[in-house]
Amino acid sequence: MIYAVAMSGGVDSSVAAYLLKEQGHQVIGFTMYHFDDTAEPFKRHSISRAIDDARTVCQKLEIEHFTIDLKAEFNHLIIKDFLTQYQNGYTPNPCTLCNPTIKWGLFPEKISQIIQEKYHGQPFLMATGHYARKITIDGKSALIRPLDKKKDQTYMLWRLSQHQLAQTIFPLMDFTKEQIRILAQKAGVPVAEKKDSQDICFIDDDYTKFLLHFISSDTGDMIYHDGSKIGVHKGLIYYTIGQRKGLVPWSKPLYVLKIDAVKNQLVVTDDLSRLESKYFRINQVNLIRENILHHSDDLTVKIRYNSPEEEIAGLTYDNEGLYVELKRSVKSITPGQSAVFYRKDELVGGGIIQSID
Repeated sequence: MIYAVAMSGGVDSSVAAYLLKEQGHQVIGFTMYHFDDTAEPFKRHSISRAIDDARTVCQKLEIEHFTIDLKAEFNHLIIKDFLTQYQNGYTPNPCTLCNPTIKWGLFPEKISQIIQEKYHGQPFLMATGHYARKITIDGKSALIRPLDKKKDQTYMLWRLSQHQLAQTIFPLMDFTKEQIRILAQKAGVPVAEKKDSQDICFIDDDYTKFLLHFISSDTGDMIYHDGSKIGVHKGLIYYTIGQRKGLVPWSKPLYVLKIDAVKNQLVVTDDLSRLESKYFRINQVNLIRENILHHSDDLTVKIRYNSPEEEIAGLTYDNEGLYVELKRSVKSITPGQSAVFYRKDELVGGGIIQSID
């Protein structure tokens, strides 16, 4: 069995490769080149550095390393969708789409081709440096929170399929981040002190600069929640639900209540209660082990990556997707973000927030 390690050049995937090598497995490192980091407006030199770091780690571990070019595919599947979602007034999380389509989709397909050609088609499993735990329940793969709850990355994996999980292992599932750092230092892994990557991999801090490179964003009416025009917005891509900065002067703080891409209107409010809701609808639902969510008694949901889990009062399927009712009102539920369901420590699945009631 070959263990193909998806190596980002960071400490986590590097230690994943180190652990598997120490266990006596045949390990090969693979790194994606998935966007052109030599050109604006992409994050400059980030992929090149990642490839260099991954290659250096593989040399240290005395394992082979391959780079796989997925720039065209990433642009077609991820970048185009990212831009389209913003044009439609949504705030997307491209990582949750990249995982099933690129990282666990085209990437392992390319890995398979290399193994077929160079290693006579030996069977392989893909290993990643994600902090997640995989176990088997009733003959199916289940995703469980890792030992290190602070580094839990299961939220981003809600779109994975049974087939994709069956081909994957998570060597870091029983470690904390602190333990991984110590392991890397003791093993002399070259990236032991490298900082963790933050936010979206292909964008520097300025999201609007990235978006404006590809799409136009016209000014339009800024509408108070009663329907009256109170100003002009500078372009819808500059705003997200709940945002306070960048709005017109007002007697009280204003917040973004709704982004209406069809009318090119930004709806704002000074009434914080209007930002709260118990109800929202999701589509593109994917469940890891189950065919349908029959009841909500023991389920919780996260409406964004860093949000607390919310208890669910009810779930209703209809022609437009899944309608979710929470037990309490929460602020700034945002269309385009992922709503991800848990049953205790198990990742049940999720969907994309479409609308708020």
